[in-house]
Amino acid sequence: MNDWFDGDRGNALVDVVEMMSEGADVNLFRCVQSGALISVGMTRDGGAVSVTVTLDGKWRREYFHDANQLTLWSEAAAEAVAVSRGVDAAPATPPPPRRRAKR
Repeated sequence: MNDWFDGDRGNALVDVVEMMSEGADVNLFRCVQSGALISVGMTRDGGAVSVTVTLDGKWRREYFHDANQLTLWSEAAAEAVAVSRGVDAAPATPPPPRRRAKR
């Protein structure tokens, strides 16, 4: 017996890999590079992807059924995290490898 709260989405499962393939993954990695904690999960019924961005004790979580919506939101998240940290929102070039001093 289905409960009204189950939402009966017709058993439509989201494909997390597809959701991230539109560029959301890169935007979320930019958030991490700027110091944010990112959590990605699925709802219990598998019908949505949840993304949480945490920075300095504040957090925001959204749920997505569509890759384009996730990509747009992740772009805004990367910009917000970068502005909060006072860094350029564009992807940074990694620093050259450092050589360890011998003892």
